[in-house]
Amino acid sequence: MFVTKNLYQNDDTWKSTPLGHSKETIGGWGCLLTSVTMMLNGIGYNETPVTVNEKMKNAGGFQGAFFIPSVLPYVWPNCAYRDMQPCETTPAPISQIDAAMAQGKPVILQVDWNKQAGIQTHFVLVKERKGEDYSIYDPYKYSGDGPDKEVLLTTRYKYNGAKIASEISAVLWFDSISVTPPEPPKKVPVPAEKFVIYAAEDDLALRSEPSVTGYLWKRMLASTELICLEPKTQVKSKIGVQGQWIQVQDPAGDQGYVAAWFVSEQKGKPASSSPVPAPAPSSVPAPKPGGGSPSPSPAAAPAPVPPGALAFYPTEELSFRSKPVISAETLIRRVPTTEQLISLEPANQTIPKIGVQNQWLRVSDKDKKEGYVAAWYLKYAGGSTAQTAGTSAPTTGGAVKVRTTAEAVSLRKEPIVSDASLIKRVPIDYEFTIVEAGGEAKIGANNQWLKVKDATHEGYVAAWFLKR
Repeated sequence: MFVTKNLYQNDDTWKSTPLGHSKETIGGWGCLLTSVTMMLNGIGYNETPVTVNEKMKNAGGFQGAFFIPSVLPYVWPNCAYRDMQPCETTPAPISQIDAAMAQGKPVILQVDWNKQAGIQTHFVLVKERKGEDYSIYDPYKYSGDGPDKEVLLTTRYKYNGAKIASEISAVLWFDSISVTPPEPPKKVPVPAEKFVIYAAEDDLALRSEPSVTGYLWKRMLASTELICLEPKTQVKSKIGVQGQWIQVQDPAGDQGYVAAWFVSEQKGKPASSSPVPAPAPSSVPAPKPGGGSPSPSPAAAPAPVPPGALAFYPTEELSFRSKPVISAETLIRRVPTTEQLISLEPANQTIPKIGVQNQWLRVSDKDKKEGYVAAWYLKYAGGSTAQTAGTSAPTTGGAVKVRTTAEAVSLRKEPIVSDASLIKRVPIDYEFTIVEAGGEAKIGANNQWLKVKDATHEGYVAAWFLKR
């Protein structure tokens, strides 16, 4: 059960407030904004649709009236947005929703609010499972609604079969970390042999535990002096090493842990870099050596995108670098979680790196600039996993069916990864029929596209996301 206070987008207090950067209003179009506000309050914040609207506007969380959930963690750090899973043409993932609810995680659902043909999008927040239904926090107040009035999803939204599996057309997944801070740590005496290190980048996190999930006490500016609370020899072996943490005390006397790969022994110097495995050999030319700006030369021709190139989104804001080395000199810029990156390495070299610590991937960004990003902070734009099947032998006669092996696999107008080529995304285990001669031989291949069709569309799917 997820507990929060019901808020309504059409409340007189804010219903006329412009939504995001648009002329639409919260009262008319603010269902997702209001559902998110209820969700934030349920995990410990104290917001209204107006305050969330303003904070998201300031953080770049709107495109016109379009609300961008992936920006939420940058404003409310204890809210983690995971993904939006479409299920308009397939049964909703009820078991996963139930599992998330059992863990106390917030779940927002997209439903159809009108009997007209097609999905008339509306968002609601799940409260709890009720038999074959869900009790919901509906952000739109209908006549008779109130704090003590229970609202069941399929009683109110019943235009697609009146079953939860068919009424839910998309699911927004979230995780949350308690906003309530842990008990302050017991002070550790400063060693007699004081060893000082420095924050090598702005926004260095001081955490309660040696982990990115540790409670965030504060963020510190570059060059902040930190007194190490561990033996000097132990600290020196950690500096610059991915996955290592150092217990420190800041100038205010607060103690906690900092990421060892974002600190330096010298003030104003970049993070000390330990050797980092280089990317696997690729058919793509390596960057040309040379001094000056770390950004690729505007005059340089971009490297060709390999056949079947994979697309990714960052799981959190990450660094776009000129070399696979963590230092101030290699940093080109920071990439937001909403920006798609294209791998410049063949799929069979890319796939083993994704999510793996200390692996780097050569990519092109939205401006077609080339650089490197940490592969352990990437997720597939066309699915959350990259399960590949063995290539099937060609068959003769009859329609050959294939199924997707990942969530949100893209069906495209042409075998090119771009916004313009996207027709739609389909869920895992979605069935297509092959429509090209000899296409069976491509199934599961890491550098092939397959022409397929379903009941409504014909297009291309990355063959490495398909199986028989």
